[in-house]
Amino acid sequence: MTFIRDNFEIIVILLFILSFILLAIILSMNKYFAMYFSNKRFKIHSHYEVNAYDGRRDFTITIFNNNINEVRLSGFGFVYKDQNIDFYKNYLLDHSLPTDHKLVIHSRDYLTSRIDVNQLKSIISDINKGSLDVSSMKAFVTDSLGLSATAKAKQVKDEVRKMLKIDRDTLRKQHKEQIRKKKADDTLYRRKNKMEKQIKFREKASKLILRIKGIFAKKH
Repeated sequence: MTFIRDNFEIIVILLFILSFILLAIILSMNKYFAMYFSNKRFKIHSHYEVNAYDGRRDFTITIFNNNINEVRLSGFGFVYKDQNIDFYKNYLLDHSLPTDHKLVIHSRDYLTSRIDVNQLKSIISDINKGSLDVSSMKAFVTDSLGLSATAKAKQVKDEVRKMLKIDRDTLRKQHKEQIRKKKADDTLYRRKNKMEKQIKFREKASKLILRIKGIFAKKH
């Protein structure tokens, strides 16, 4: 008892620190178990990637199954202007799977799909009807129960906008080059036509001079 009375303040401080540490451990464990047993099935990441080896460019969608149960997919891709751009069948084709094959992601596992940048760019361009103003995009995934999850795809959106701008600038340059070439061809045609007229005029003038000389020669 004497020891407790003499060190009461230190003991209280140590107990407080110990309680704080235990509370932090309990909260972190609660958070871990809450996430582990969460009903939120999917976590979706989308990126733009360039393969340094062969220069291939792709958009990627990575779908994580956060649920303790496996999930069966029925579709995934991008949502743009309220339209689903589904690449589920593209994935089956790329991996030589039957068209009726059902993709399954096991618990705590993931699936990654590569999407050709030009294919997505062409689809977005068609939806935009020529406009370069790319609206917000989201990656989506739908399971066999019809439940969907979405996530922002800002990097993909920004890259599509850049590519559409490059295409527009390229078309403008080609159009200007066509105009320049047409002007050069027209100028060349006019010069050639003018030279041909001059040659014909000189030929006619030469013939006329010869006739006049012939007439004067006969008189003498």
